[in-house]
Amino acid sequence: MMSLIEECSNISLRIQKLEALINGRLAYLHPIWPEVMNEYKRRLAGQRGEKSMYFHLSMLSESKYQIYHGIRLLYRGFYFQIDFLVLCGAFALVLEVKNRSGELEFEKEFNQVTCKKNGQKERINNPVSQAKLQARKLRGWLRDHNIELPVHYLFVNSNEKTIILSDPGNEHITRHICNSETLLEKMDQLEHFHKEEKLDAKELRKLRRLLLSRHTPENPDILKQFHLSPKEDILPGVICPTCRFLPMNYHYGSWCCPKCNLKSKTAHIPAINDHFLLIKPSITSAELRAFLLVSSPSVGGKILASMNLPFSGTFRNRVYFSKKKK
Repeated sequence: MMSLIEECSNISLRIQKLEALINGRLAYLHPIWPEVMNEYKRRLAGQRGEKSMYFHLSMLSESKYQIYHGIRLLYRGFYFQIDFLVLCGAFALVLEVKNRSGELEFEKEFNQVTCKKNGQKERINNPVSQAKLQARKLRGWLRDHNIELPVHYLFVNSNEKTIILSDPGNEHITRHICNSETLLEKMDQLEHFHKEEKLDAKELRKLRRLLLSRHTPENPDILKQFHLSPKEDILPGVICPTCRFLPMNYHYGSWCCPKCNLKSKTAHIPAINDHFLLIKPSITSAELRAFLLVSSPSVGGKILASMNLPFSGTFRNRVYFSKKKK
């Protein structure tokens, strides 16, 4: 029995990579550090907002609906990702979920949206326009696969403290906006409007298989995004899991922290994972020694052997891979 909600993105790779940067791989005094931290907080808030939708979406009939969280598809040479895609035999619904706090105002003139928080007002991307664009791409993607299905869209505000305002005469926008607690009412309206089933149960199962087979998780180049150099900006070494001191020293099979005197036999594992996340999904013995700041080839070989990583090549030219990217 399949789950009602298909988890197409758990903790996104982007968030994992941002965490690796702010948890020790990027110097705190680096000029780009505040920008990285702001991006991390924003992404984390968005993810919390999306996760909060599970309570409301779980109320839908499992026998009638398919729900995809974070499905990412290729359309006309470019990828698009949908926060939540709700499917049934009669229609599809694209949900653009935001967890912004403060006051959102949808202005009729120039079709723009502003966010007011702590006395500061700024223009932000229009989430309704974003949802509309995603729906348009999905509609085209479905047609490319010979599937005709009405596609609707909504901006869903998941922050219960947010105030949403709109100019008079903006009904063409506001009908595509709802708070998370009123989402099911919007669903009821769509069900009432779409009574004809376009896809039967067999066709829906076929569409599910197609969606999951074409889903491509995002794997962003976070260093390129922030114009960071792996050699000049990324701090090498093993980070102490207790006091976060960098680097720990390797001595007779253990990592020793010069600051808090912690000893660990496994502290290198997060460091190697950081390398896979930030630099590349493969590593050689020489690259491992350079990143962990150990000089002995035998030590590097022992560390790699202990991790049981997938690899290719002969002993001298062996390349090891992240288990997630085998």
